[in-house]
Amino acid sequence: MKKRKGASLPKALRQQSASYSSPAVVRRAREYPLLECWISADWQNETPGLVQIIVARQQPDESICFGMYLVDKLCLGLKNTFARANYTPERYQREVQTMFQNVVPKTCPPELAYQMIYESIDYAAKFGFTPNKDWELTQNMLAPRGEFNATYKLKFGQKGKPLFIAGPHDNTKEILKQLELTAGPGNYHYMIMAPPDMY
Repeated sequence: MKKRKGASLPKALRQQSASYSSPAVVRRAREYPLLECWISADWQNETPGLVQIIVARQQPDESICFGMYLVDKLCLGLKNTFARANYTPERYQREVQTMFQNVVPKTCPPELAYQMIYESIDYAAKFGFTPNKDWELTQNMLAPRGEFNATYKLKFGQKGKPLFIAGPHDNTKEILKQLELTAGPGNYHYMIMAPPDMY
């Protein structure tokens, strides 16, 4: 007796399902209208130097796709990034509140978001640092380089030198080694926070 094969989706439906998978949607995000951009309200402050950015776009089915970008203006550039798609407006709003729970956000022109992200990557590249691996995907949420007006005078580093402020997930030893090689001795600053249970 032959075993009965399980039911499978017709080819057309399988292709349609694949077209709405999160990575596939994000890779096409530049085709979708911009919904909004958010940035940390203190983005102009020199310290602590971390800037959170969200760029959201409206999918054809009224769902929302968005990218999150954590920028280190002082040294490492695009420190973290990820993208999500197929979110309902309600779920998206909850996600925005979660991501900015410790930071006051404000809406911003998309040009500011794009320029901050691209130029932070360029600054970090001077010292041999590359963006988070998911940048290959999340860059599709932004307008391409050269296709927007970069009119903001953004500052990176501190007093003309990179300033590395070690975070809990940073490989401090490797980062300092990299700065020693690229910036050179005496041409960078760093801060290492003491563990909270040290005192």
